Amino acid sequence: MTTTLVVLTLIATGLIVVALALVLITILFLLRKTLFTLGTINVGLRSIARRVEPLEPVLVDVNTELVAVHRELTTVLAEHRTPSGV
Repeated sequence: MTTTLVVLTLIATGLIVVALALVLITILFLLRKTLFTLGTINVGLRSIARRVEPLEPVLVDVNTELVAVHRELTTVLAEHRTPSGV
């Protein structure tokens, strides 16, 4: 009787250990998949961050060029409105 209880206890313990091992292996695979997904998100966020850098320096240059174009156009229009022969 004692031997049977010992064997049953060992079998039950073995089954519990196997079940825990399977759960831990499943968790390992899920964590690896999550880590891969987080890495992909990180790469995407870094790419987006590079593309949306501050626009102020670029806009200042564009505005400076537009002011120069506006001056030239104003000059050309002023010359065009006045008669050239008078």
